Formats: sequence, C-alpha cells, structure tokens
Amino acid sequence: MQTPAEENYLKALWYLGGATQEVSMQALTQRIGATPGAVTDMIKRLSEKGYITYRPYYGVRLTEEGLRIAVRVVRRHRIWETFVSEKLGYTGEKIHELAEQLEHVCDDEFIERLYGYLGEPKVDPHGDEIPPPVGQSLPLSRLGPGQKGVIQGWRDLPSVREGMTLLALTAGDIVEVLGPFPSDRALWVRCKGQTFVMPPTLAENLWVNIV
Repeated sequence: MQTPAEENYLKALWYLGGATQEVSMQALTQRIGATPGAVTDMIKRLSEKGYITYRPYYGVRLTEEGLRIAVRVVRRHRIWETFVSEKLGYTGEKIHELAEQLEHVCDDEFIERLYGYLGEPKVDPHGDEIPPPVGQSLPLSRLGPGQKGVIQGWRDLPSVREGMTLLALTAGDIVEVLGPFPSDRALWVRCKGQTFVMPPTLAENLWVNIV
C-alpha cells in the first residue's frame, strides 16, 4: 500500500521520464517542490519498497512495480479531471487541484466504474491520453514509453501476419515500448533482447496485456 505522498513522487518521476531513463535529484526536487532533504528521505523509502532504483550522481528510475503504480495514479488523475470538468463544470486550475486530491481516495473498481460512466474517454480535458488499466488487453500502440505488454493475439490480416513473421513475434512474447519513431506513427520497441521499429499497422493490431 502506498501513501498519497509516495504516489505523488512516483507520478512525478513518470512525468519526468523515469520509466525509460534516470531522473536527476535536482529535477525531481524542482518538480515536487520539497526540500532536498525531504526528497532524499522519500527516495530511500521508495527504494526500500522496490518502487525505484537510485544511483548516486546519476539519478532515480522507476522499477516495473513503480511504473505500474505511477501509471495507475496518472490514469485516476485524468479520469477525475474529466469528471469534474464534464459533469461538474469546473474550469481552469481548479480541475487539476481537485483531481490531485481525488486520485488518492478511491480504489480501482470505483475508478473503472467512473470511467465507464464517462463513456470511456480516450483523453482528459487537456487533451492528454488517459493511460489504459493494467491487465486489460489493448493495442500495443496505446502503451507509453517504458511500458511492457505480453502479446495475447493479433488481427487476422495479411499485413499483420506478415509483420509477425518478419519480426519473429508470437503469443506470450513480452514487448517493451521505448518511444515513438519520428515518422508514420511507428514505434521503437524491444523484444527478446532486440530493438527494432514496429510499423503502425502492426502496433495498432497487436493486442497485449500490460505487465
């Protein structure tokens, strides 16, 4: 179980790119707005819980468990922003302020019921994508940098079958999204120790469960 403060730190690391690279203590301190001593104490606590790795003089990076928690909090935050904006009529900075409080006070079942009530929106009021829940099958193209998915299946299309064969991918393989390729909505991905570019046609029709 995580405290609201711990969740806020993990979320901050996610925003700073901590899923794919080490984040400096200075950058984290500026993002959180706390004293260096307080940040150091929290980093020690999160490291002991296995949510982050920390290397002095290099920085902090999310572990797989830390990333899972961070994405869950971001998902809650953006769903709450959508609710207070669309259903309650809040505007401006108040949307963010309310979501900051509400993201810590509900369980996963409640947030998924709320998400369904809202019509399963893809983006929040600011146009930012609402991350998918952990454990739900979805196209690989929906995963963000640093997220991994286990291949569950793929659409039965000639181009997709050919892509799976050429890249030697099969059900059960774990694919990690490294980031967007700078053209054509393709993705840099890693699978079975190899890094390659996955075309959008395949990424959009390859179904995975987030791990």
